[in-house]
Parts: sequence; structure tokens; C-alpha cells
Amino acid sequence: MKMNPRKGQSLVETTFVLAAFMALLLGMVGVGQTLFVQQTLADRAQQAARWGAVHTFDPAAIRNIVLFGAAQPTQNAAPLVGLSPSAVEVAGLECPGPQCRVSVAIAGHGVRSVEPVECAPTGGVPAKP
Repeated sequence: MKMNPRKGQSLVETTFVLAAFMALLLGMVGVGQTLFVQQTLADRAQQAARWGAVHTFDPAAIRNIVLFGAAQPTQNAAPLVGLSPSAVEVAGLECPGPQCRVSVAIAGHGVRSVEPVECAPTGGVPAKP
């Protein structure tokens, strides 16, 4: 009986190609998830900064918008991607004054948003919408 030395070659080649394809596919999914989370965090920071610029400056409410998507979260709300309140930095820059701005930054994610505050003529207090 004669053995064919090429027997099983296609199975080995298929295994290598399939492993490379799966690694590429999983890498694309991982990069996609990372980009989605980064964009969601950037959007939440922008929404929170805008809310702080339009409403009366309230760091806790601004932080809640980043974490939960609402100034007053529901009781069983979970923070976005496991963020902690200490990861969200909220500041009112140069307030009161003509250069008053609300700044929201998410530590560890490289996200920051700054919105100018439209102040009332009385000085430093945001005008009501």
C-alpha cells in the first residue's frame, strides 16, 4: 500500500486561512466597538457641555448627563460603559465673565468638550432658554 504524502494538505491550508480570516474579523469587531464607545462618549460630553451652557450651571446634573444620558437619571440606571462619577470632570471656566465656558472632560478616554455660555446682562449667570 502506497501513502500519498499530500493527503490532508487542503485541510491544513484551510485551517491556516480560516484562522487568519477569524483573527481579521475579530480585530475589525474590536476596533468597531472601540470607535463606537469613543464616539458615544464624545457625543455625551458635547451634550452635557451644551446642557450646562444653556441651563444654570450644576456640575452634578452635567455629570449625570454624561453618565446616564439625563440630568435626573432613573433609580436603576447604569452608567455608560462602566464610567465612574470621578472619571467625569466638569468645570466652569472664567465664570462669571464674558469668556465664560462650560468644560466637560472624560478622564482616561481623551474626550473633552467646551461650550460657551450665553450670559445674562446681570453678569455670569446663564440666560434662561
